[in-house]
Amino acid sequence: MIIDRYNFFLFDIDRTLWDFDTNAAVAMHAMLNEFQIDIGSYDEFISYYEVINHHLWDEYEAGRITKEYLRRERFYQTLKNNYGKDDLDLSERMGNRYLEYMALGKALMPGALDLLRAIQSKGGKMAIVSNGFREVQYRKMEVSGIANFFSAVMISDEIGVHKPHPAIFKKAMEAIGGGKKETLMVGDDYRNDIEGAQIFGIDQFYYNPNNIPSDKGATYESSDLWDLIRL
Repeated sequence: MIIDRYNFFLFDIDRTLWDFDTNAAVAMHAMLNEFQIDIGSYDEFISYYEVINHHLWDEYEAGRITKEYLRRERFYQTLKNNYGKDDLDLSERMGNRYLEYMALGKALMPGALDLLRAIQSKGGKMAIVSNGFREVQYRKMEVSGIANFFSAVMISDEIGVHKPHPAIFKKAMEAIGGGKKETLMVGDDYRNDIEGAQIFGIDQFYYNPNNIPSDKGATYESSDLWDLIRL
């Protein structure tokens, strides 16, 4: 098994262990229903929002905007650009409430819980490495029942650097006592998780459930987390 080749494991959270898309859809529905905003089609609102959100996350991870700006602006720009609603206060309240609902999400990616149990049963040590917001990520882990598997949690806005910067991988590995040759990074984001781990110099498992084309440069690649146990 792949997991038998390593004693230390670094995990991304969103879309690797925690089912971001399922939980986000529930949170978005709840938030929009609460605020009773006339947006017409929900799917249309999401399509507008996702384009803006993706761009703002790129800016945030590059250090060009703050998380507070991101949290507000993704709703402000969606409402203003597509619905003519120019209301910063409303957008900020929507952004905060959305994250509160997000933190209640319990859905995990297929096989995630069994994988963590398998690593724990063999004595492996695990750490989280995430670019998410600290006030949400810790709550996600608690609510979804995975927090106790991890000996260390490294979140970018606590550490001061974002993946793919090697410093965040180094801090996580050292926090659980690992060495480079015995540590594996598991993540779904090729640039942040896989290339970041490559730069730092540890092996990588690219979890690619949507079969996004890649250069196949990861140490391992699969659409199924169970391949960490099967192969």
